[in-house]
Amino acid sequence: MARYNITIPDSIAKRLDEDAENQEMARSTLIAQYIEQHYEGKSEADIDAEITRLRTKSADIVQRVRIEHEKKVEHLLSTHEAELHRIRTDYEKQIEQLKADNTAATQQLEEDVEQLETISKKYKNDLTLCEERNASSVEKLRQSEASKNTVVTGLQHEKELLQEKLTTSETLLQNERSLTSELRRDKESIQKQLELVTLRLPAPKVGFWARLFGGGRKKEE
Repeated sequence: MARYNITIPDSIAKRLDEDAENQEMARSTLIAQYIEQHYEGKSEADIDAEITRLRTKSADIVQRVRIEHEKKVEHLLSTHEAELHRIRTDYEKQIEQLKADNTAATQQLEEDVEQLETISKKYKNDLTLCEERNASSVEKLRQSEASKNTVVTGLQHEKELLQEKLTTSETLLQNERSLTSELRRDKESIQKQLELVTLRLPAPKVGFWARLFGGGRKKEE
C-alpha cells in the first residue's frame, strides 16, 4: 500500500482527533477510511483528477500556511526587533543615567574627601596646639607645685617655730603661775607672821601732848 505525508490545518486535525477517539480507531486508519469513502465508485480518471485537485488544494493550503507563517515570523521578528530596540534604548538610558549618577557621586565623594582632609588637618593642628598648651600648663603646674611645696615647707617650718614658741610660752606661763602661787602663799604666810608679831608687841607709848589733847578729842567725839 502507498504511504502519504499530508499537512492539514489545526482545526481539521482537532476534529479528526475527536472523530478517531469517538470511533476508537487510529487517526491514520480514519484518514484512509475517509479517502476510501471519498473515492469509492469513481473511475481512475476521476480519482486522478480528484488527487490532482487535492494536491493543488493542498499546495494552496501549504502556500497559504507558509505565507501566514512567514507573516507571523516577520511580525514576531519585527516585534522582537522593536522590543530589543526598546530594551536597548532603555538600557542605554539607564547606563547613561548610571554614568551620570556615578560621575556626580564620584565628584561628591572627592569633595567629601577633600573636606574631610581639611577637617582632619584642622583637627591635627588643633591637637598640636592643644598638646602644646597642655605641655605649657603641665610645666606651669609643675613650677606652681614646686612653688607651692616651697611655700608649704616654709609655712610648716613657721608653724613648727610658732608651736615651739607656744610651748615655751605655755611653759613660762605655767612657771609664772607656779611662782605667783608661791608668792601668794609666801605673802599670806608673811601677813600671818606680821599679825602674830603685832599681837605680841607692847602697846605704844603716849606722849605728853597726846595725853594732853588726846583725851579732850575723845570727849569731843
